[in-house]
Amino acid sequence: MPRFSLDTNLPASKIPEEFLSSCTTLLSKSLGKRQSYCISTVNPGVKMTIGGSNEPCGFIQVTSIGSLSPELNPKHMEVLTDHVHKAIGIPKERLFINLQANEQSTTGYLGTTFHQLFTVEKGKRL
Repeated sequence: MPRFSLDTNLPASKIPEEFLSSCTTLLSKSLGKRQSYCISTVNPGVKMTIGGSNEPCGFIQVTSIGSLSPELNPKHMEVLTDHVHKAIGIPKERLFINLQANEQSTTGYLGTTFHQLFTVEKGKRL
């Protein structure tokens, strides 16, 4: 269940309608995960500063089971930063990103954990 979440001080009116779907597609491609499992959220209008300035800024958090590593993370960071900058205009130096690896045993779907679905049941309910 990869998730892209952006907190930004930009107002909702500055977020194009197609932004969320483009983030979902990008996340799926970058992480190599099925798009049907990807989630994207944007929290616009957050009272937020970076370095004491309230110029446009954002904080992106990406969570994923797998596909995150010291070798892969720089590519993910570059792709996400470029996309958000081009799509909604937040300067690259005003975007911070946190990539967080989730465990199958602590992430759920269909009323159970991904560990149960992929390891114990071997995908029978999917």
